[in-house]
Amino acid sequence: MFDFEPIYAPLPDREAYLKRIGYEGAVSPDLETLNALIRAHLTHVPFENLDVYDAGADIPLDTASLFDKIVTRRRGGYCFELNALFYALLKDIGFDCYPIAVRVVRASMRRVSPLSHRATIVTIDGVRYFADVGFGGPAPHSALELDNPAEQLSDGQRFFFDKSGGDTVLCRATDSGNERLLQFSEAPVDPIDFLALNEYQAKSKMSGFRMVRMVNITTEDGAITIMNNVMRVHKNGTTTETTLSTQEELRRALRDHFGIEVDFELKV
Repeated sequence: MFDFEPIYAPLPDREAYLKRIGYEGAVSPDLETLNALIRAHLTHVPFENLDVYDAGADIPLDTASLFDKIVTRRRGGYCFELNALFYALLKDIGFDCYPIAVRVVRASMRRVSPLSHRATIVTIDGVRYFADVGFGGPAPHSALELDNPAEQLSDGQRFFFDKSGGDTVLCRATDSGNERLLQFSEAPVDPIDFLALNEYQAKSKMSGFRMVRMVNITTEDGAITIMNNVMRVHKNGTTTETTLSTQEELRRALRDHFGIEVDFELKV
């Protein structure tokens, strides 16, 4: 029989995790701490799918494997990894929280896309918040009040929740209009149920993670991304684009901009 207990294992070392994300503040289950943890995570741990796209490797979701990859080996990961370990951190601190399964509904996606994302709902003093450290697209850099219908500001970006269609949809408000980002039921999802979703995203030929290399990290003045072999540095509203044409250039960019070093061949 399969042993699923390792995916429920507690965080092995809180202090090592906090050091990995550069967090040095007080730790308590309150909104100030939650927002600081989200911001620290986004600016220190990259979203990346190198194991899936370049290595074709399995993606384990047990706590020990996630801790080894993200904390010990200082890698990043995609949502099923990043938000799973972040959830373990929140539980270790004492937050009242649970995971949710999410559908990406950006205009660039297929008309109907499968559940391909994981996020967390956190309750603090009776108020529910949406928290996410594992979305590779435009995302809030802080927790958002889930039951607040008004626009909410996060690092200069405006977000709001649309609940008019049954499910909850996270939207971003821009000068050119509103953009749908993520759609989800607010019902809790047991960690074991992410195993099948993760397997599809890691192994199916229809998975976008198998088709495109994606690396992203938030910076103090913007973000840095790699899509396939193109790196874009977004800084103070301007974007610089560089094509990474060789193995050496890819490895240097991953090391210098994302702190990532891997021992497998990268696709060029």
